[in-house]
Amino acid sequence: MEYAARCGDIVKSYGRRRVLGPVSLEVRAGELAALRGPNGAGKSTLLAVLAGVLRPDGGTVERCGPVGYVPQELSLYESLTAGENLRFWGLAAGMPDWAIRARVRWLLERLGLEDRAGAQVSALSGGMKRRLHLASALMVTPDLLLLDEPTVGADGDSAELILALLRHVCSLGTAVLMATHEERDLAACHRVIGLEAGRLTGEVSAP
Repeated sequence: MEYAARCGDIVKSYGRRRVLGPVSLEVRAGELAALRGPNGAGKSTLLAVLAGVLRPDGGTVERCGPVGYVPQELSLYESLTAGENLRFWGLAAGMPDWAIRARVRWLLERLGLEDRAGAQVSALSGGMKRRLHLASALMVTPDLLLLDEPTVGADGDSAELILALLRHVCSLGTAVLMATHEERDLAACHRVIGLEAGRLTGEVSAP
């Protein structure tokens, strides 16, 4: 199976404390995979390294195409509307106006936010913000989508809409890797990868 990203023996330290590694991992095109581990295991650090946000202290990282990265902290403009937030990211990606309009409409419909397009982000619920946060990373479909706790704080309906969209982009060939401890997220994945104390502890494949 073609890979979307892979890393070999990567390590990352903060001062004298090693928080990650050595870790070798391959994320495959079209798969929905999860990183599972306790707080402080290194999941967020591994995602940030794969996204190129953090530079590893050692090892190699290869990416085969565009990467979308959704950190746990919401990166939305509270004073803008839901539609304006997505339009901003479309413009930042260099998309033509007609494509932005079509993509915004499609994403809002897929995530059940079509009636909130004109609402300020500050007025949205936590679950709606989680959905919009994902949409912002999908204005341009990436080859690799990295998500840090994408459904944390989301209600059940919001979580199902998020997972349904993730399954859809996987069906189009995007590789999705998310850090999560939510059982509903793990159950939706093709592969669950254990991480503890900065090292991989094995993986379980869905039947």
